[in-house]
Amino acid sequence: RERRKENRMKEEQLISSYQAILLITVFRIVIAFSYLPAVNTPPGNQDIWISIILSIPWTIAISFPILYLSNKFSNLTLIEYTEKILGKAIGKIVGIAYAVFLLFYVITFVAILSEVLTSTIFPQTPSWILILILLITSSYISFKGLEGLGRGAEIFVPIIFLVILTFLIFGFNLFDFNELLPILKDSTFSQINIGARDIAFKFTDIIILAMFVPNLENRKELNKIFIRSLLISMLVLIIVVLCTQLSLGIEQTKHADFPFFTFSRLINLFDFIQRIESIYVMAWTVANVWKVSGYLYSLTINLKQTLNSKSNEVYIIPMSILIFILSTILKNNYSVVGVSQPLQFLLYFSSIAFMFAIPCITLIVYFFRRKKLRE
Repeated sequence: RERRKENRMKEEQLISSYQAILLITVFRIVIAFSYLPAVNTPPGNQDIWISIILSIPWTIAISFPILYLSNKFSNLTLIEYTEKILGKAIGKIVGIAYAVFLLFYVITFVAILSEVLTSTIFPQTPSWILILILLITSSYISFKGLEGLGRGAEIFVPIIFLVILTFLIFGFNLFDFNELLPILKDSTFSQINIGARDIAFKFTDIIILAMFVPNLENRKELNKIFIRSLLISMLVLIIVVLCTQLSLGIEQTKHADFPFFTFSRLINLFDFIQRIESIYVMAWTVANVWKVSGYLYSLTINLKQTLNSKSNEVYIIPMSILIFILSTILKNNYSVVGVSQPLQFLLYFSSIAFMFAIPCITLIVYFFRRKKLRE
């Protein structure tokens, strides 16, 4: 009885709108903070910052189906209302598909984290040790539940923002603003829009937000949470892109595996502020731990609801072991950051399917069945 009571209390954990904004924002900026894939999207030149700005309406349009349904079914997660709308059998299949999607992303995040650490500050450390430490930490945070994620975000995410601002200020003397010129001369409107669309599909965190909706203290603020986290994360992304582009040049930025880390190593202020890239690594590692923890928690909640289990805790350790094995294999056999095919292909098209295509189909079915669902 006490165990059931404890599980029920964990399921009823609530997070504030502020905590949700911090969580979704840090989930969004981690990839940019890591290897900055936006610079390799069209137009791939000095106008990439314009594509980032134009990606905001693209992201809103792509996320609309999930946002609409999450507002209509604010007491249910993405998995629960999908099953309610599509029916139990199809809903279970879709739930398993989303679980595989989240698992795939967690494996990729962990492999990228390991690659960055082994390539920068721990070249002699076996990658499996770093992955093991990361997953032990993320599993512990996931066991603490959503409230633990939210409270930790209140502490660590502002520090991460402060680190980025510090690098912007200390690295200002490295900036060559001629790298932004000529504006729009080498890009077409079509290229900029393609880049904006590609950037928008890289932000899969609307799925995580849809898993958190029942746990929001004020569910009516869902749209506000989404918009604010989107605007803040895009502002941070623009800052990161400009810092690297203005200091390294667009071509070196495109060919560097870890552009922002490379930029941080160039900072040398008054000959006594040097080697501050270690601060970047610490902030970046914390951001990754939080993202892996959030995705792992969402994955286990998905499995709990899809398989009708009593608690998500029973899945945390098995999923962590599976992630450990697969991410170690991936890291040891591929350069995760540098590979363009087939990993980036799978990431991109799986994002299209799970962020937009499946929610669109679910939304269409909802409009046909809404009268029956209301009854």
